[in-house]
Amino acid sequence: MKKYMPAIIVILSLVMIMAPFASSASTPTLPPAPSSIPSITYYHNGTKESVTASNWVSFFTDVIDNRTYVKYDFNLSTQYLIVYDLSYTGMNPYGLQFIQALSTIGSPTMKNMTQAFKITETENSQVKGYTNIEALDAGAYPGFSFSKPIVKPISTQYMYVGIIVAIIAGMIALYYVFNRKK
Repeated sequence: MKKYMPAIIVILSLVMIMAPFASSASTPTLPPAPSSIPSITYYHNGTKESVTASNWVSFFTDVIDNRTYVKYDFNLSTQYLIVYDLSYTGMNPYGLQFIQALSTIGSPTMKNMTQAFKITETENSQVKGYTNIEALDAGAYPGFSFSKPIVKPISTQYMYVGIIVAIIAGMIALYYVFNRKK
């Protein structure tokens, strides 16, 4: 048993290192946007308003693709999933937050849509542990719980490096503890 201890330690360490990368739920394939997206209707002070496809194009060009607001560069073929559901027929939870904020402001002008975006920034997203803007900046779709951040915060990267260094140091220490002569 003693001579197999280093191999056992290495195998257990590799299992522990790889465990965070195993996913219990698979991410669905993100469908590209259809050639035309539906208008979304909402009410402001009893007046019926609609966010049309051209309003969305302006919003995504001027806000989502603007690095002043969102740091991550989303894939153009799927970026409408930031607000739409996977079928592109309705709104996801973040899209509903956005439309709710817009309904308190007014018509879907670029100024009002930008203001609604800013209102929803600090609200919790469906991405666990992230606000809407943190999820967007990390490359995750804030309206989907399955969406995983692509850009990890620096502190998370350092944490993983620290864990790996600790595991390697522990393996070395245990190797010498179990292999010393008595």
